[in-house]
Amino acid sequence: MKIKILLGCAFLFSLATTSCSNFLEEDPKGSLTQDNFFSSQNELNMSVYSLYNKVMSTQVNTNMQIPQWMGDDMTANPGSNKQAYAEFDRFAPADNNKGVTNCWNAYYTLIKAANYIILNADKTPTSAEEINIAIGQAKYWRAYSYFTLVRIWGPLPMNLTNLIDTTTPLSSVEEVYAQIVKDLQDCESLLPVSYSDAPRKMYGADTYITKQAAKSTLAAVYMAMAGWPLNKTENYALAAAKAKEVIDGVNNGTYNYILEPEFKNVYSPSHNYTLETVVGINYQKAFTWVQDSQLTSSNLFESLGGWGDAFGEIRFWKNMPEGARKDAIYAPKILLLNGKLVNWWEKDANGVNYVPENHPMFSIFTVGPGDTDYDYTKTPSYDMTNSHRHRCIRYSEVLLWYAESQARAEGTPNSLAYECINKVRKRAGLEPLPSGMSGKTFADAALAEHGWEVAGNWVSLVTRRADQLRMELLQKTFTERAANTPVEVAPGVFVNETVVFANKSWNQNLLYAPYPATDASLNPNLVR
Repeated sequence: MKIKILLGCAFLFSLATTSCSNFLEEDPKGSLTQDNFFSSQNELNMSVYSLYNKVMSTQVNTNMQIPQWMGDDMTANPGSNKQAYAEFDRFAPADNNKGVTNCWNAYYTLIKAANYIILNADKTPTSAEEINIAIGQAKYWRAYSYFTLVRIWGPLPMNLTNLIDTTTPLSSVEEVYAQIVKDLQDCESLLPVSYSDAPRKMYGADTYITKQAAKSTLAAVYMAMAGWPLNKTENYALAAAKAKEVIDGVNNGTYNYILEPEFKNVYSPSHNYTLETVVGINYQKAFTWVQDSQLTSSNLFESLGGWGDAFGEIRFWKNMPEGARKDAIYAPKILLLNGKLVNWWEKDANGVNYVPENHPMFSIFTVGPGDTDYDYTKTPSYDMTNSHRHRCIRYSEVLLWYAESQARAEGTPNSLAYECINKVRKRAGLEPLPSGMSGKTFADAALAEHGWEVAGNWVSLVTRRADQLRMELLQKTFTERAANTPVEVAPGVFVNETVVFANKSWNQNLLYAPYPATDASLNPNLVR
């Protein structure tokens, strides 16, 4: 029960440090400030627990991830209460969309908590190693936050000091990335390879950020910088080098990442602390609606008793190769409430769809009763929350990032690039890629492979939307959605998407979300 107690302390500390508009202001009435805190190792620990409480808040439900519905892997119910998702699906979010406001607020709150540690941790009378661990966690999650925000909004008001200034000018995308890289490079030098005690290590997995987690994240950041909008293609070589450092560390036993032998275990509760996870976010079901993952019912269709937050986009589902990976990401068949198993597109004798949603159903976050592994042939859990560990980066992604970056950097895939992608393909139930591929063809194959690996996992650091943004593929998705050509999902069975486009004219501003109305009303710089 030690972990739950620590998380409870973090929650109380969190309330204490966010009860006023600027928690760095001194308040003699008892709030925690830089002048009366950081006086012991225990207080330093509490600051990091509070930081992780804010980390949880960025993914505790789907609201903060709604911008990822732009990606071609996911679509939404155009009715019900899913209009916020559908707005991003059609590239037309309003400035008061809950995905806009909740995402912005959650990540800036996390940045504020990270700054608090970065600015004050070195005052703690403890070892340099402990201070480095605390600052390293804070710098990582600040970088993580800005990396998320810059890919959704582009230019940002940067906050590194926690001084309130409603006229903060926008930093360019390049300036934001420079800060992200600096923070992650600091993490590399500050953080250890492994930890020994909870909550830093649990069930054999390092749950605090490690040196190799920072390296892996840097690979993703360099790849993003190599694509749109910076187009610093020389960064593909940096991404490949950083990913290779991680792969070499795994191969020589320095790092303990693995590739799960079976894809069905990648997201399963029985492998909640799988060593395939490079960066994960932990949740505890006991803290209902506070520190537990609220995603149990988010994949399950509303007609089946779930929330139906995301549908699988039909074209993407159709194009994903058949095999173990596809069967684990989507429910192979739909179990109706009457116990009948059907294909999602099937109709009854009267020509009515058995499944009103008429789309593929993701099952990444679905679990069985008692948080057991999901079995599509059996009744699922209808709980609203669980202790599912969110997989933000997996080792399979590092392998694919190396394969793609090396091929784009050097123009010809090397033997290690082939080895990396073919390991992932073999686990997915696919044949190895043929030798002799050109660099671009191979790199595009690795890009597609990554999209299939993270399909529907809106909590990934690099989602399908993020890949498409980098490679300037979101306009293609917009055009396909606007045209809405029927997709043949079975012999003679054609199905259309359901989100209707009012605007079918593309412009590049559609790539980014609008700045939240509440913040834009205070800061005149928040304009497109």
